[in-house]
Amino acid sequence: MPDTQQLPKHYLSYLDSARGIAALMVLFYHFITWHYDYLISAKLASFIFNGRDAVSFFFVLSGFVLSYKYIVLKKPLDVKKFFINRFLRLFPAFFVTVLGCILYRQMAILHFHNLARLSIFNRSEFWEEIYLFKAHTRNYGAGWTLVIELTISFFMPFIIAIAKVNRKLVSWLLITVVLIMAVMNDFFVHFILGILASCYFFEITDRSFRETKWYKYRVPLVIMAFIFFSLRVIDNIIPFGNTYNYIASYFTINFFFFSGIGSFIFLVVILQNKKIQNILNHSILRFYGKISYGIYLMHWIVVTVIFEQWDEILKVFHDRAKLAFLLTFIAYFITTTLLATLVHYTIELPFIRFGKKITSRIKPSIVIE
Repeated sequence: MPDTQQLPKHYLSYLDSARGIAALMVLFYHFITWHYDYLISAKLASFIFNGRDAVSFFFVLSGFVLSYKYIVLKKPLDVKKFFINRFLRLFPAFFVTVLGCILYRQMAILHFHNLARLSIFNRSEFWEEIYLFKAHTRNYGAGWTLVIELTISFFMPFIIAIAKVNRKLVSWLLITVVLIMAVMNDFFVHFILGILASCYFFEITDRSFRETKWYKYRVPLVIMAFIFFSLRVIDNIIPFGNTYNYIASYFTINFFFFSGIGSFIFLVVILQNKKIQNILNHSILRFYGKISYGIYLMHWIVVTVIFEQWDEILKVFHDRAKLAFLLTFIAYFITTTLLATLVHYTIELPFIRFGKKITSRIKPSIVIE
């Protein structure tokens, strides 16, 4: 550890806010583009509210946060306990969300026999969807990201073990994954980039970082990150054409690959910049960071309900689309916030505590020092 670097904090609260902002980007994006994605104003707004590529930031941040405790703080990692805590962190709220989506679909004929038909007898493919280790998004469209989040999380202990042996191996692992992405989930890159940020956390946060070439060219790098993060939006406005599509297809590189690199640069900037950290530590942003998982889960249900009833909503406002859009968005934002808060305190936190209670009682399994 460099002499000028203070001891790392046990918990980086400002990263909660960063996750919350990403969740709000998704919330805004789906509302803006759900019904009016063809409008140039909606396309331009996506530069700021690029919710589709915000998931790249989620994955890079997950790679960092899940590895920070073990690489930076040098805590031992018990593989079994890690798996149990991670599963209980993600699955219960997801289960309730999928169930809520099914109940909404069947509100008109909601009785015991119909619920049995949908769940026990699997007429809605309920069991395939809540399995969560395989994307089967029949009822809950946003579930594919949670499948990636959970399944790749189960590889994390092994990558962390590699990092503990020699952090340079993580760079080689990253290169290897990029080269063989055609036969692997390309979101592995995002998680590895997050782990890489953990591996070089002390160099990034040390005062001497300001003397490096990376800091010297920070403005061009941030601009490049924004461009990479926005390539999908740019292509939507000015298509890149068949040549780009052919090259990208040949190398099995999609827009998420570039937004992952952009997200990594954004993360490094956040870790290094105290002014940004102070802004992110605002209480409102931290609150939305805490409920960010609930925001991601609940917003999909609310926005689906709204736009399935959009024609009726327009009639209420006498076809004044702009007024309907504005007031409905306010209602959507408030409703999603309330539901996310409810999910956080009644499902997420109890199961997080339950997971810690279970893991405190079980015997150690494979422990990575």
